[in-house]
Amino acid sequence: MNKFNICEKCDFEWHSNDGPNCPVCQSGSTHEETERMGGVFGKGRHAARMKVWFKALGLIALVYFIYQILP
Repeated sequence: MNKFNICEKCDFEWHSNDGPNCPVCQSGSTHEETERMGGVFGKGRHAARMKVWFKALGLIALVYFIYQILP
């Protein structure tokens, strides 16, 4: 009935069709390393660069909306 396995070492849960061994422990990376690789929400290595892109996108959207409102 239970189709999911839970790793005793890292507490990761995966589907039994993916194999009997934990995919995270096999790859050698930890969950913390995986989380730090991101940056979209300001937590990763490239967070500063992503913040600049979000500011630029927000500024472009603001100018577009003001342009649409004014005749």
